[in-house]
Amino acid sequence: MSSHLPDDELRAFIATLPTRRLASAAIIRDESGRVLVVEPNYKDGWTLPGGTTEAGEDPRTGCFREVLEEVGLQLPAGRLLLIAHGVNQGMWGDSVSFLYDGGQIPSNTKITVQEEELLGYAWVAPEDLDGYVSPRVADRLRTAIGCIADGTTAEVGPLH
Repeated sequence: MSSHLPDDELRAFIATLPTRRLASAAIIRDESGRVLVVEPNYKDGWTLPGGTTEAGEDPRTGCFREVLEEVGLQLPAGRLLLIAHGVNQGMWGDSVSFLYDGGQIPSNTKITVQEEELLGYAWVAPEDLDGYVSPRVADRLRTAIGCIADGTTAEVGPLH
């Protein structure tokens, strides 16, 4: 016989548990190994196609849904490359970010930028990523690119 907490006690306990935001993005490369980055209109800097995982959605599904919405690319859902933990991120709290392999596409592929969220896109060589994203994020992206090459998955963090 198992004992269970009454629903109200269980709900009260669950309310005390920590929460984390989930985000996911895709590393999409061209035939030269450059990475597709996008420039959002709601914050400074550049990022990868992707975004926040919606309620009831797993990170992989959310990633490739966001890729389709943001840059108009219907890509096969690639494998997980990197998990990054963010803790104590100010108003953002704690988070987990998932980077997936978006595969390789020709650089002349039509990119349709979602104008509600993005100003534009660029193809950037891995060694030049520091000019677009923070050095810490650039290192993580290069780590994920290395995971593509060697078939591994990396876990990094926490962000501070």
